[in-house]
Order: sequence, then C-alpha cells, then structure tokens
Amino acid sequence: EAAASAASLAALRYQLNPHFLFNTLNAISSLIVTREYGAADAMLAKLSEFLRATLSAQPDALLPLEDELATLQHYLEIESVRFGDRLAVEFTCPPALNGALVPGFLLQPLIENAIKYALAPSAEPVTIKVEASRDGDTLVIAVEDDGAGLEQDARPGTGLGIANVRQRLDTHYGAKGTLETRTRDRGFLAIARLPLERSDEGVAA
Repeated sequence: EAAASAASLAALRYQLNPHFLFNTLNAISSLIVTREYGAADAMLAKLSEFLRATLSAQPDALLPLEDELATLQHYLEIESVRFGDRLAVEFTCPPALNGALVPGFLLQPLIENAIKYALAPSAEPVTIKVEASRDGDTLVIAVEDDGAGLEQDARPGTGLGIANVRQRLDTHYGAKGTLETRTRDRGFLAIARLPLERSDEGVAA
C-alpha cells in the first residue's frame, strides 16, 4: 500500500511538470511574437533556475513550508518579467509554521490559476496573497487573488490544477486533507487544510 501510494503521488507530481512548462513556454512564445526579446530571455533564464531547483526533488517528498513558499517566489519572479507592476504578491507565514511539512509543489497550481484567470485577462493590477495559519492540529493555507477574472472562470470546476491538488491531499492525508474553493464578487479563494506536521529543524527552531 505504501509503494502504491508513493507511485500515485509521483504520477500526480509529474503530471504538473508538462502543465507548468506549457504555460510558461507559451508565455515566452508570446513575448517573442511581440518582439520583447529582452523579457523573453530574462524569463528563460529564470525558468532554467526554477527547474534546476524544483525538478530534482523527490516527487512524493514533504518539504518545510518555508521551502515551498520560496519555490513560489521563484515562480512569481518568472511571471513578474511578463506582468511587471501589474503583479503584486503578499506572503504571510508565522515563523512558528516555517517548519510545517507540506507536499512539494502543492501550491503551485493554485498560483498558476491566479495568474491565468485573474491577472492575464486584466489590465488592472492584481494582488495574489498566500497566508498560512494554524487551526489546532491543522495547517491552513489560503491562496487568494482580487482579480476581476473572466466571465467564464473555470477555476471552481475540475480543472487539472485544482483536481491535482485535491488528489494529492487525499492520497497523502485521506479525509484530513481538503481543498475548498470559492468564487467571490471580485477574486477567487482556495483554502488547503492538512495535518500539521513539523520537520525536526522546525521543532528545534
């Protein structure tokens, strides 16, 4: 059962790689079409750094939350090349939760969705917020944006990103791992809940 679970998690994790790469390479292609060669080159360089840091990790590994947030920051640096001042980011994580363990790359699809559905279609600045908190023995991570989005915003459905996050939480934690999504008058909110586990380093800190 442990081997089957690990194989399932690996398959889910690797499912994200082509999805992420397609989105990013499509963005670079758009920059080239519009002859923004400097931005395209900068985006490629940041993409190379990002892939070097993320694709070498074990697909079913649990990572400290601070490492997961650092990965998100690297990704958002890639997108900032394309969107500039239109993209604002706010991360909130109490120091006591830096060592909380989460599945690696868990939050990436939620951030990608915010970029795709909230920021890309909008000419206005959009703020993406990631906030971690504790509810008893549960780690709560909220990802939200304040974008107007599209009239037919597909995020509440069963898109690859949201479905993948739900499957990974279920495979890791069963009923204790959940993902709730809400469409609001302006923006979108995703709340992941999972058991609060800490790395030895986090406990020592």
